[in-house]
Amino acid sequence: MLSLSGQIYRFDQVPDHFKELFIISGYRHPKSSPQQCILSIFDATNETLNFWTHFLPTLFFIWKLRALAEVYDFTHDAYSWPLLAYMFCLCVYPLTSAIAHIFNCMSDRARHFCFFLDYAALSIYGLGSAIAYRAYVFPEGLIGTTFGNMYLYVAILNSILSMMLCCETRFMDNFTKKKKILRMGSMMMPYFFDSIPVVYRLFVCDGTECDLRSTHLLYRQFFFAAGSAFLYSTHLPERIFPGTFDIIGHSHQLFHICSVMGTFDQMNAILYDMVDRREFILANDMIPSFSLSIGAMLLSLALILLLLACFTYRLYNMPIHGVQTHGKHREDMCSCNNNNKKD
Repeated sequence: MLSLSGQIYRFDQVPDHFKELFIISGYRHPKSSPQQCILSIFDATNETLNFWTHFLPTLFFIWKLRALAEVYDFTHDAYSWPLLAYMFCLCVYPLTSAIAHIFNCMSDRARHFCFFLDYAALSIYGLGSAIAYRAYVFPEGLIGTTFGNMYLYVAILNSILSMMLCCETRFMDNFTKKKKILRMGSMMMPYFFDSIPVVYRLFVCDGTECDLRSTHLLYRQFFFAAGSAFLYSTHLPERIFPGTFDIIGHSHQLFHICSVMGTFDQMNAILYDMVDRREFILANDMIPSFSLSIGAMLLSLALILLLLACFTYRLYNMPIHGVQTHGKHREDMCSCNNNNKKD
């Protein structure tokens, strides 16, 4: 099938490491040019909605950050610094994911590099969430405890480990359980840790914490998080009906939507708590310093970019057939000539 970006292929016409489980059609050429990649967002491919389901939320989060900048003095108001760090991360992670889904078909190495970027953005987003939780959502019962004092330091460590382990999975054989478990576990590890104070507050709430406006949003974000994990791990509905949801409705698209909905609830819960708990937060000196809010985010970003450079160096200095292939490397499976079977 021809399109704006060129011919669209079936799973049996692309290399193994470009295939997605239970997705039969809608593949772009694995040697696409940057122009073809950009044009493909207007084509009917299996990546098109993966792009739009994260690019459009990015525009909303950027608009939201701009609106908040008119309310809060991000330059001088220390109370708003954790919010600024969080909102920056909130804008970066869906934008990076959208970019990864556009350009991952330029080459074998470009595919791996794009998803290195994706993992980096998810890691920094996890830290941004922890910074905002520690500043505005943290329960009264954990203030002054060892856990409370070490929370941000462990969150920084988790973001680094998550990035490392996720990137490492791209050097493993494709479609193996070990790889899937390690990658999913690496993504979930920071989320579980970061959410401990939220779970504690919801189930062991003190005083007025149970009646805060944010409570139902905090509950609901866990519902969306569970849905995201379910969709990512099960590959439903395409597992049951291979080929039916190749373009619209496959699990990765639904995973994006579910994760964005959870992020939207998380953001609104944080904004509610920032207003409703202000007196309590200031009275208990809960706002982290610049070094443990924006500074921590920038330091982690620098370390993650350093790791990104290391993994990229490793990627570009080893035979590509040794990276995430399954069996014999078959790059020549897909060619641009007209003899290929059309979708």
